[in-house]
Order: sequence, then C-alpha cells, then structure tokens
Amino acid sequence: MKKSFFKAAFFALALLCTNSIKAQKTFKIGDEFSSDVKMTESYQKLKEYKFRNQDGKPELVFKKEFYSENSAYVKLYFKDFDLAPGDYVEITGMTSNESIVYGGKGKIVDSDMNMISDFWSQVIFDEKVEVKLYSKGEISNEKGFEISRVAYGYSKEKLAEIFDENQSIQGRSICSSDNKEQIACYQGTEMFEKAKAVCRLIINGSSSCTGWLLGSEGHLMTNNHCIGSSSAAQNTDFVFNFQNTNCSGTSAASSDVVASSSTFIKTSSSLDYTLVKLPTNPTGTYGYLSLSSAAPSAGDRIYIPQHPGGRRKEISVNADADPSGSGFSRVFQVSNGGGQQVRYYADTEGGSSGSPVLDYNTHLVISIHNTGGCPNGSFGKSDNLITAIGSDMPNNGVDNSGGGGNPPNPTECSSTVSSFPYAESFESNEGWTQVTGDDGNWVRDASGTPSSGTGPSSGANGSFYMFLEASTNGSTGQIGANATAILASPCFNLSSLSSATFSFSNHMFGTSVGSLRLEASTDGTNWTSLWSDSGNKGDQWNSVSVNLGSYVGQSEVRLRFVGTTGTSWSSDIAIDNLSLTSGGGNPNPSCAALDFNDFSITAFSNQDSAGNFSVGNSGASLTLTNNTWKYIPMNYTVTANTVIEFQFSSTSQGEIHGVGFEDDNSLTSTRYFKVHGTQNYGVTNYDNYTSGTVTYTIPVGSSYTGNMDRLVFINDNDAGSGNNSTFSNVRIYEGSCENANLIVAESFGTRVDVLGNEDEDVFTKVQIAPNPLKRGNTLQLLGPARSLNDASYRVINMLGQTIKKGNINTSKVINTSQLNSGVYILRIENKFTKTSKRFIIE
Repeated sequence: MKKSFFKAAFFALALLCTNSIKAQKTFKIGDEFSSDVKMTESYQKLKEYKFRNQDGKPELVFKKEFYSENSAYVKLYFKDFDLAPGDYVEITGMTSNESIVYGGKGKIVDSDMNMISDFWSQVIFDEKVEVKLYSKGEISNEKGFEISRVAYGYSKEKLAEIFDENQSIQGRSICSSDNKEQIACYQGTEMFEKAKAVCRLIINGSSSCTGWLLGSEGHLMTNNHCIGSSSAAQNTDFVFNFQNTNCSGTSAASSDVVASSSTFIKTSSSLDYTLVKLPTNPTGTYGYLSLSSAAPSAGDRIYIPQHPGGRRKEISVNADADPSGSGFSRVFQVSNGGGQQVRYYADTEGGSSGSPVLDYNTHLVISIHNTGGCPNGSFGKSDNLITAIGSDMPNNGVDNSGGGGNPPNPTECSSTVSSFPYAESFESNEGWTQVTGDDGNWVRDASGTPSSGTGPSSGANGSFYMFLEASTNGSTGQIGANATAILASPCFNLSSLSSATFSFSNHMFGTSVGSLRLEASTDGTNWTSLWSDSGNKGDQWNSVSVNLGSYVGQSEVRLRFVGTTGTSWSSDIAIDNLSLTSGGGNPNPSCAALDFNDFSITAFSNQDSAGNFSVGNSGASLTLTNNTWKYIPMNYTVTANTVIEFQFSSTSQGEIHGVGFEDDNSLTSTRYFKVHGTQNYGVTNYDNYTSGTVTYTIPVGSSYTGNMDRLVFINDNDAGSGNNSTFSNVRIYEGSCENANLIVAESFGTRVDVLGNEDEDVFTKVQIAPNPLKRGNTLQLLGPARSLNDASYRVINMLGQTIKKGNINTSKVINTSQLNSGVYILRIENKFTKTSKRFIIE
C-alpha cells in the first residue's frame, strides 16, 4: 500500500496520550455464587426407589431451578460428576428452551470423546434454568454429582453501566473519542466476512475475551492471559455470530455456541498467545483467518474485530487519534524483542483481549491484541507467532497457504472452474480473489458508493457489485486517488471447449476516472491485456464481451481486472455481471424458431386481466388479445452474446407491446424491450413499430445477463379491448445464427438503453412525501389504498443495509424518527412486484 506518513506527528500525539502499557485482562461479565446442591447420598438411595417405568426408560427423580432476574446467562459448575449408564442431567432455559444434557463421567472435551467430571456447563442464555436428573435406578458405585457454583451473566444494562464507569479510567484503551462501530455497519465488505471467524469467549463462569479461528482445521487463537491452561480450555464457551444485525445496534442476531470446551495445543506468556482446537470444525460456516508472514510497518492501516466489554461484536476501523490526520486505525510502532512488539491507534476495551489485528489491505493477521493504553498494543507479532507455533500451525494458518510460513504461489490454481456457462454477480460473496502487493482492495457493495457524483447506484445484475473507492474521507474500502487494485479469477479449464467468450459490465463514472484493464494468463506470471478503457463513461453500466478463442484448449486460464483510480476522489470504478460461456451451451444453437405448441402458456405476475391467446401457423406464432401478459417456461442463461429475433404485428396500439426474459414471477421493467405502445415503459430503443409485420433483432445481452426461467410476451391495454399482438418465428441464439463465436458488441455496436419512466407495477401511482423530510418526522405514502394492499417495506441505507422493515398499514405512514440524516432507499414489494424510491432526511 502506498504510504505517506509523518513520524513527527506521531511523537507529538504520543505526548498527548498516556505512555503506560496497561495489559488488558479477562473482562468480568458476571458474578459467581456458591451452591450447595449435592446429589451424592440421595443418588445412591435411588437403588431402593421403586421406579414406575417398566420399559427401562429413565424417570425424573430430581429438579432444581436457578434464577437471577435480568441475568444474561446461567452457568453451573459440577463436581465429581458420575452417573450410571443411561442416567443423565438435563439443563433447560425456561424462556429460551435451550437445552444441554450431561451423562456418564460428565462433559465431553474433545473429538476423542474424553470426559471430565469437574466442569462448567455450557452457557444457557436465559435468566432462569431448570436442572433435571433422570435415572433408571440401575446404580452400582456411581457418585452422582454436586453443583458447587452458579454464575449469572450481567445484563445488557449492567454492562452499559460498567462501560460508562470505565470511561473515566485513563480513557480505558480509547484515545480521544470511541470510534468503534457495530460490525453490521460493514456488511458487504471483506472486513465483515473476515470478522465472522471472530468469536466471544466465556471462560469458566464469568470472564470474557475474544478469540478467532486460525487456519482451516478448527484451531482457535486467543491470549495466554485469557486461556492459560488445559482446564481453562476445557471450560470455555466459544460463541460465534454474537453480534447485532443492524448498524444502530438494536437488533440482535441468533448466536451460536459452537463448543463449550477445547483441546489445549500450545501457549506462550511472553507472546501472550494460546492455540486451542475445537472439538468440531466450524470453518465451513465462519471461515478462518491467517497470520501474515510479513511483519507490519509503521503507518499500515489496520482493523480489529472484537468483543469489547463482553458486548456483541464491534470493529475498530477508524481512530481520531491517527497521527497522519486521515482518521484510520493504524500501526504506530513495530519492534522486536520482549514486551509490545506492535503498537497501534485503535480503540479497544477489556474483553477485546485476544482479538486479531488485521492488515487493512491483505486481511491477514499481523498481531494478537493484548494491551490497552494509548496507543494500544500487542506482545505477539505475526512473524514471531508463526515461529513459535512451528509445526503445530494448522493448514491455511499462514498467508492463506497452510503451515510452514510459505507465501501463496500465484502461479498455482487455488480453484478451477470446468463447468460452463459460468456466472458471477457477487450477490453472496466476493467470488474472485484480492491480489496482494497492490495498493488496496476491490470492495463488494450495493445501492450506491459512499461518495456522490461517481460510482453506480445499483448493480448491473442483482444488488451487489465490486468497486474501487477513490475517496479519502473515511468511507469503507477506500484506496484513494492514483491507486491500483487487482481482482483475480479462479482458473478456467477451457480444454474441452471449441469456443469461449468472457462478458462483464463496467461502470466508470466521475470527473477524473482512471483506467480499467482485463488481462489473461496461462501461467500466473505472464499477463496479456485483452481489453482496456479509461475516462468518464457516464452514469451507466457498459457491457463488454471478449473472445477467448486464443485460449481455447488451455486447462489453466486466469483472468484479472486491473483498476487504477484517477487524480481525485471522483473516479470510482465498478464491475458486475461476469460470465464465461462456451458459445453453444444454450438451447436452440441451430436458431430454430420456437414451436409454441411445445410450451404451456401461462399468465404472468399480476398483469394478466381477462386476456386471451392463440397459437397459430403450426406453432410458429403466438397471438395475444386484449389486456394480457403471458409467459412460456424457458431455462436460459442470457449472456452478453444472447440475441432474440422475432416478427411482430399488431391490429391497433395498446399501452405496451413487447418481450423480455424473467427469472421469477415479479416484474422487472428493465428486462422488457418495448416495440410499440403509448406508455413510456421498459427499454424503448426499439419502439418504432407503425404497421405491417416487422422483424426485430435485439441483442438482449447488451442490456442484462443471468440465469432466466421464462420468456414473457406483452399485449398491455388497460384502456380498452379488441387489439392484439402477434409474435412469430421467435429465435434465440448466441452471437448469430451463422457464427456462434460472433461478439455481439462488435456486430451490433455499443448501445445505451433508453429506459421509460412510467412503471407498470401496482405501485405506479404511489408517491412518498415529504421528500426531503426533516429528521424526526414520519414518511407518508400517497396513492390509492389498493396499490398498497398486502405490501411490505424496507428502508435501506447507502451501504445496502436494511435498517428498518415492516408491513404497510392502512394509515400508509412509516415512522422514520430514529433514522439519522442522509439518503435512503424505500423498497416496497408484494408477492408480484417491487419498486424502489429514494428519499432524503435533512
């Protein structure tokens, strides 16, 4: 990453902050109390008890409640646990209905089924639990058990009180203001994805730290001062997904207690780390982190996902104490030897101990957090941790390449795609790999980039896309001006293909847009430019198709996007809607016309109103009469080279006559090509029909791509009846009927869709007011009540996060009083269709 760092500013700020190194400790999140429950003598007396069950099933012989009003959790400490075969203890949360069972010698602590008899039970997130003992009475010398201690977790309110009290204690581990944020504020970013591997530790009954998955085998790292012994490892709850679902921190996600014990692997008090292994491997669900073999440097940007104060997951990305003046969490000092090896400006608290400190660009762990103060610090730098862990390093524990400390080999394929067509629109994850050693990363985003006047407002296909943020104003994922970031594909095995085309959409909008380049390689070392563009291309997605004919037959073809921002913040670049097709993988490669007798003709969405249809010319034509929309089922992957060709005629003009693909039964106006009609709707570039029979050849892939499941035909005529539309000799093909390898963009030229401004859905007449509205006021929906029947809404912020949702009531009022000033999207939808409207809160 390019750096511009001023050491003098560091030392000046250091004088303003305390220089004392204050080791953070496990954070107290509950109280423990003595208990005198002894099921020892009475357990032996069960030999004499006359059991009612004659079928050998155990009976309830004892129960006991433990209760503390408003407590966040309950944990019990068992001593000398020893039950006869078939007997068991069940602990159940009275509100949550969470339940755990122990039998035999007590608690299973590893994958080999070893058990311990003195142990803390798994946490139950409830204020009251009930302990029940079930027995068959077939007891010999078994001891029963004792419950010698009970722990009750502090409520959310109590933790908040502790947080407020600690504000005055030397600033805790926070310099100036507390800049930590809810992890949900970064949903859609790589930081959010990496933070999934970070969990809350509940150690014994009442202590809390943070831990994280190292490597891909189920190992976990935390501080030595958090888990320093085998006993502590066996009595720790590992709670994942303990976080809020919204940025305001008001909606809790369902947490997952992955394990309540672990196997002690290795530790060091001087580096303050401990490595344990969980009895089950959760990396398939939560991913994992890797240590960086490269030592950090002063000035590097960092971020720290953590559980400060035992609370739900937060993240330190920004720091107002940043001496560079940029306001980011950043490395201050790096040294070797004992004590703090890495010091950084990043807000933490007690309970954050054990958190991973990650490099902002590589997303690799550079150290393990353990000390507070200003700046905070770590005794364990990544290169020293790697050396210390040695042969115990799990696979993929270093640089994403596994143990041993070897960096990943860029010439080797980490994954290979051999099945086509291939498509990636970044809807569920990043899909492609961030290349290290450049200036930063591409960022997964939705609903508009943070800076105005640049970047897309929505995806080219779906909601998400990847983009480069050229700002330096604290927005997520920024790399700044004059910076380069590279995004690499998996390997593509084209050995079985006779032709191949790679297609994508790009968005290059702003006053100083840089450049975007697509490159290819067969060895991961030597790269060839296949396509490039630069400069401002307007506020629109632009479709590109590139012929990969020269790479057909190769088994390891790699592609990568190289994006370079321009000279100012107004130079965001985005990509979306990627596909690689063989050119002959879709139906009808011979360009045969559709036979409508082979399809069922079905009413589409809620648009069909007493309309009729007929099939003629031996199945070659479909005629729609009156007000009707019909579809035929068709599983088809629309690529950048997809073309639809048909002949059209109409007896009189209705409101909309056209055709388009869909992937569900909801209306998407941008997918329909209007050829005739009075309503300004859909893609209107081909709206030129006057009379007779006209042949239309439309490159669908220049407007959208993706997996579709139906082809829709439209004869919309709300105003009257008696008109019709006839679609005949409908052909769908790739490239051209003569040449499937033809690149549509080259043959048809570049087209910018002209979209109509009149919706056809039931929300057409719905308006929102006032807009803008003052903060604290409510949002009023204006329009016919029937248009909003059975409709729901979501309010989405500019990060693509849903921050409020509900059903639209009869008053048509949405309470927005809790929302901050800014720009939002109101998404209204019912089972048929949806629409989005923007509004501003001043």
